[in-house]
Amino acid sequence: MLSKIKLIIFAILVLAGSFYYFSSNSSYQNSIQARVYYFLGDYESAYELAKKAYKKDAYNKMANTVMTQSKISIAYETYINEGNEYFEKIDLISSKKEYTIADKVRIKMMCEIMIDSYKNLHPSTLTKESLLKASKKMQKKFIQLHEELF
Repeated sequence: MLSKIKLIIFAILVLAGSFYYFSSNSSYQNSIQARVYYFLGDYESAYELAKKAYKKDAYNKMANTVMTQSKISIAYETYINEGNEYFEKIDLISSKKEYTIADKVRIKMMCEIMIDSYKNLHPSTLTKESLLKASKKMQKKFIQLHEELF
């Protein structure tokens, strides 16, 4: 009976000590905050906080994971935003009455850049599905446009 009480007290002390350590350690506070930003979709803030936490404590695995995942997600967001910008430019070019050879070459280059850039994206198991689907959809649009025009 006495050994069970000692075991319960020991478990409570370990949990209390762990809680105190993680709540008082600024590196873990930053990494938890970075994780929240990551799940909210603010990858820039998540990356900065995780990087800050990782600099404070290089053994903070949560900070390292969030930093890596945020970097991957930022690459996907950049790809999608760049694709949208290119489509706006292509729309401007296509609204002209006459196309020049330079316009055609410019569109071809934009398509090839986006098709090739997709190959540089490397997803992980933690990358959000919505980013993966949006980037794949963007690549398919550029492949289709490239095939139709060239």
